[in-house]
Amino acid sequence: MNKLARRTHAAAPPPDAGGDWSARARDLAGILAPTTAVTALLLFFGYIGTRARFEYFGLHLDLAGLSNQSLMLYGLEVLYVPAALVLLATLVAIGVHGAVSWLTTDRERRRAALSTAAFLMAAGALLTARATIGLLVQRVSRAEVPGTSALALALGPVLLAYGGWAAAKVLSRPSSGRFAEWYTSAAVVRLRRLLAITVTGLALVGLFWAANSFAWAFGQGQAMNDAVDLPNRPEIVLDTKEALAGLPAGVEETPLTGEFKHRYTGLRLLVAAGDRLFLVPAVWTAQSRTLLVPYDDRIRLQMVPHY
Repeated sequence: MNKLARRTHAAAPPPDAGGDWSARARDLAGILAPTTAVTALLLFFGYIGTRARFEYFGLHLDLAGLSNQSLMLYGLEVLYVPAALVLLATLVAIGVHGAVSWLTTDRERRRAALSTAAFLMAAGALLTARATIGLLVQRVSRAEVPGTSALALALGPVLLAYGGWAAAKVLSRPSSGRFAEWYTSAAVVRLRRLLAITVTGLALVGLFWAANSFAWAFGQGQAMNDAVDLPNRPEIVLDTKEALAGLPAGVEETPLTGEFKHRYTGLRLLVAAGDRLFLVPAVWTAQSRTLLVPYDDRIRLQMVPHY
């Protein structure tokens, strides 16, 4: 009897083997999912910001052929300010929620709680109306500060729903009678869930739209800073075997003897990618243009530091 029990016990599989693998899979998914999301955000916002940055110099980003690593590095520049603002907004939201919860938990503060809820709902309604105008009237969204309509879309429905929740919390106490019964009914609960999903979706769309607008504006601002800083960058002295046509103002050509017959000065490097150099004049104006030069044995480069 004991031998049979020992054999049965030895033949049984480990009871936690399947659970161990499933736990590992969940842990791995918990690590990979945020990493993938962050990488995708860095690539997207890096693309938006860098596209705006290079279009200022007349260069389409798709022609530059930047690697994903380069776009992610550009994306890091873009995400610093939005990430800081989101964290600060979270702190403010926590404080506001704490104050509203304090107001709604005491019957003696009923009037103050309802007044606060009414204020939040009014602010939410105004912001939602402003977002609707920005969505429907293009000249408004084009002339506004970048992200105004987007942030109004993200905050308006949230404030409207949160104010309604605060008011309902005060009015749905057991002593409130019919309103409490109606508010806790199955149909209203389903409606509240649908409303929460809709508001969350609008908030996500608005935040994504705002970050997109900020990335574009940030890229344009960085391009203007690059244009101002061009004279302080190292000068590119370019020697070529064949003459370059359509030189922008500020670039000078000097004849040479030997294998390389042309020398060009007054150039600065904008970006190097895909075995190509994108060169711009040291002083950028509205009439300037970007030169695309293949980075191979047909050219010779010298870099002169600026002191």
